[in-house]
Amino acid sequence: MSDIQFPNTLLGPGNFFAELQDNDGSPTQVLEAGRPIRIHTYWRISPVAASLLGGQWVVKVYVESIGPGPEKLIGTETRAVNGGQNYEATVLVPPNTLENNPPETTSGLYKVVTLLTHRNFGANSTVAAVAEGPVVRIA
Repeated sequence: MSDIQFPNTLLGPGNFFAELQDNDGSPTQVLEAGRPIRIHTYWRISPVAASLLGGQWVVKVYVESIGPGPEKLIGTETRAVNGGQNYEATVLVPPNTLENNPPETTSGLYKVVTLLTHRNFGANSTVAAVAEGPVVRIA
């Protein structure tokens, strides 16, 4: 869980959760490259923020290799701000986005980071949250 940062304390609090799930929906730390990966996210904002925000929420999932290897965006989901306090999105990462059976020069280990941002009028606002996920092994 991480706190959602708002530009004004009157808009808070807010919480953001991200959970990496295996193909059967359970949390995991070892993933098969040839199968889809799911990152389930949900967040809650205050009634004041819900009444004032417009635009859209954007969830992005990044991986950073532990040791030599790729660092990249692996998935994105967008949700419209609808005046509610509760939101959720599941980012589906396509099979083989991360390399199967990596060469000896890479570890196949990745740190997963999920970013929640808010956009309005085509620009990012200062509302954001970062959830550090697990370190995972691609098998």
